[in-house]
Amino acid sequence: MFKITGIRSWNLNADDLEATAAFYKNGLDASETGRQSIAGADVIRLRIGEQGLGLFDGAQGPRPGVPHHTFNVEGPADPEALTKELAERGVEVDSLRREGESGRYSLYVLDPSGNRLELSVTPA
Repeated sequence: MFKITGIRSWNLNADDLEATAAFYKNGLDASETGRQSIAGADVIRLRIGEQGLGLFDGAQGPRPGVPHHTFNVEGPADPEALTKELAERGVEVDSLRREGESGRYSLYVLDPSGNRLELSVTPA
């Protein structure tokens, strides 16, 4: 059985990436924690209090799968077991990503409105 323990990060598209980052940093006191590229989109990672915020460069329009929102999850070591449990609840898993040798993994699902959610699992 799995349990969502909190939100790891919330992610947004930003038509003007640098101006949006400045808004959060200067206006809402967020701190920048890094930059990366995901699925061809530049991403600025911010921290506001205990929460992560990802700003995805949306200047060229939305890309499939980004942005997405991440929940921390306690769950089984076997992603297939969680996939089966979610299916029994009517939730279809779109894809799986394993995090190296740590045993952590993420399952990606879509809500009824097409919002992509990452269930980041630390095995119980």
